[in-house]
Amino acid sequence: MLGKILVLMLALSSMLANALKIEINRGQISPDPIAIMDFYGDGGANSQVGKEISEIIKTDLELSGLFTPIDSKTFLENKQALSENGPNIKNWKVLDARFLLYGKITEGWGSLSVDFALVDVVTGETILSLKVEEKKSRLRKAAHIIADYVYERITGEKGYFNTTIVYVETSDNRNSSKRKTRLVRVDQDGFNRKTLTNGEDLVLTPRHSRNSEMLAYISYSDEKRGILGKSAHVYMMNSNSGRRKLMIDKKLMEMLIKKNHGNPVRMTYAPRFSPNGENAVLAIIIDGKSAIYKINFATNQLTQLTEHKCIDTSPCFSNDGERIVFTSNRHGKEAIYIMGADGSNQQKISGPEGKYSQPVWSPRSDLIAFSKQVGGQFFIGVMKTDGSGERLIVTQYLAEAPSWASNGRYLAYSGKIGPKNKVTMFVVDITGHHIRIIPTEKDASYPDWSPIAVSD
Repeated sequence: MLGKILVLMLALSSMLANALKIEINRGQISPDPIAIMDFYGDGGANSQVGKEISEIIKTDLELSGLFTPIDSKTFLENKQALSENGPNIKNWKVLDARFLLYGKITEGWGSLSVDFALVDVVTGETILSLKVEEKKSRLRKAAHIIADYVYERITGEKGYFNTTIVYVETSDNRNSSKRKTRLVRVDQDGFNRKTLTNGEDLVLTPRHSRNSEMLAYISYSDEKRGILGKSAHVYMMNSNSGRRKLMIDKKLMEMLIKKNHGNPVRMTYAPRFSPNGENAVLAIIIDGKSAIYKINFATNQLTQLTEHKCIDTSPCFSNDGERIVFTSNRHGKEAIYIMGADGSNQQKISGPEGKYSQPVWSPRSDLIAFSKQVGGQFFIGVMKTDGSGERLIVTQYLAEAPSWASNGRYLAYSGKIGPKNKVTMFVVDITGHHIRIIPTEKDASYPDWSPIAVSD
């Protein structure tokens, strides 16, 4: 069946697994040298497909910061012999390879079947042997899946290569009144660009549901008349079909407009979903001050969690749904606070220096990522969930909007290389030692990483 991953063999011992696991939480990591042979095919198109797949895997693993692919020009075996007879370990030890990855491509009617094996060169054992089947049109997806398996087998952490990032793309029109924004989705490496909105309305801050099926975002339209039309439109969009519906419907918006003394209701950040998908939290501006609300999708009810006395914004659920992290300026400068999911026990957890914003809970539940500004400097940082152990891992112009990869070991964010450069998306690991650019043609801001893979 297309898209189904068939596990043929996975012979592992617990001792070997422990020996191979990489600890990627420490400050500096020495990448493992890995030999990746072009995957073998029976000539013709298969040869090109095998080369493309192996190159994508090489790029994925190298950009993780944990692997260094060995130059294929130094290989002492060819792909056909390797595929048919297996490796002569001596030929790979002499290259100082720690691991060897090779495979074979078989093409069907519109499909690809990829058999691959991962070898521990030190022990000479095959530690992973799998088959992946995909449509020909999803060659990159097949490669990302294989890279995920290799990453997980060696590090003990889930791979993140077969995921996507949704962001706000802004046109480069210098006339600000004519600049257009749209939601765009790309693979985590920047390929397979797909526009999700048409650019007619202003769109802000996309947010994935925890199962990646839905996107929440805010939209404003200058063309719509009346108070209702000038208020924020909060949408939920199906990530696959593109169908959308209002999260804050007309009835709820009219209630909020009345609360705002008949004025349009504004929001700065889109809602974030609860882990079970039954609720979302968002900040709503009333009388110029924002408070945190929770919406229940089953009852279509809004519950106010904080008061409209200051600027409470950027709420995000913990992974068990029991707590909410948010930012507030209630005591002066913007700081990070935590409260119960019902609004109880509100307490400040961040330090006294600088302005904090955009906190987001790690998928591993161990850290909270955030943006921070100290004077004219911008940072991306992480802290433990009680506020201790703060580490600033990125210093960059206009760095903001951190979003976690599915394995909790990498962050996407937006920023500029310099004041005159476009807004660009970056990925950094939690040590701060490995940063890469996600290439885009136009300004790209507010990235949100899919918690799991999104299929077309």
